[in-house]
Amino acid sequence: MASSDPFREVQVERVQPLGPTMQRVTFAPRDRTALPAERPHGGHCRLRFPGRDASAPPQPRAYTYRRWHADGRFDVDFVVHAGDGPAARWLRQVRPGACIGWRHGGPPKICLAAPAPEPTILIADLSGLPVMAALIEQAHPTRQVSLILTVCPDAAPDPAPQGRARIHHLPSPEDVEQHLLRHATLPGTRVFAACEATQMRRYRRLLLDVVSLPRSQVITSGYWKTGLTTEDVDQAKRRADWFGDGPASRLWG
Repeated sequence: MASSDPFREVQVERVQPLGPTMQRVTFAPRDRTALPAERPHGGHCRLRFPGRDASAPPQPRAYTYRRWHADGRFDVDFVVHAGDGPAARWLRQVRPGACIGWRHGGPPKICLAAPAPEPTILIADLSGLPVMAALIEQAHPTRQVSLILTVCPDAAPDPAPQGRARIHHLPSPEDVEQHLLRHATLPGTRVFAACEATQMRRYRRLLLDVVSLPRSQVITSGYWKTGLTTEDVDQAKRRADWFGDGPASRLWG
């Protein structure tokens, strides 16, 4: 499906708390002919939330498919917070039976399902946890996968089946950087970071400028940015300096 495709209607089938910080919503498409042929776990879609009142236009937001079910239902994991954005308002009052607009996006930025000898390091805050958990669940058993979570252990649900990845809870950005300096230097190491944009950019700069990983082995995504609305972030992502890859971006001397 392309970005020009219309939004289709999906119905909320289940709302499940995942501890104090996340909530899983299971959606069922009303029109099964709208289901994509390829349904990768960890792919992305857009959900169109109601505006603040009846006169306000609906507002779409991008989310991760945490899991597809065989019958075409899918799970989306939401971060629970006290914000006043359209998704936060909707999540506080949603009940089974509610309907919302949905448009399929595409696959995740990386896939770990094939065997590979090189290690993979994943970095995520709560917003990036759903895609990382989906990737880990689908990872080939021979892969060496580690996940750096930039939150405390009691702030995040279990990300994936036990033993499928080494989990490191490193809330301090400095601790994350030190971990990367120690462990991202092995030949062939791939790193995927999905988190707040300022932190994403700093980790990217460290990996490219100091660790000297090839650009093809550093995959990054800024899911949100402190102080910016979602619309502001969408605009910022269109600018050439979003990743800070120009000569003036070298932060490490």
